[in-house]
Amino acid sequence: MSQQKVEICEGPGCIAWTSDRIACKISGLIDRQVHVCRVPCMNACGGGVSVRINSNQKIVKLKEVNDFVNAFNMPEETLTVR
Repeated sequence: MSQQKVEICEGPGCIAWTSDRIACKISGLIDRQVHVCRVPCMNACGGGVSVRINSNQKIVKLKEVNDFVNAFNMPEETLTVR
């Protein structure tokens, strides 16, 4: 599996939706080769944390880490906090 680049918004609205916690948990996916980048506000505020995968134009909204895990069909026990 090639490395996945995950961009997570660090704007104030996304921080309120716990983007820091979600970024930390997703960063623990070293064995899955996931590279997490914190990026400035994506201007897609409301409804969860704004996330873009592999520089795709589509922004996905996450409310919990499970949303990311389910999107990639990963068991949650693979997540570890560094």
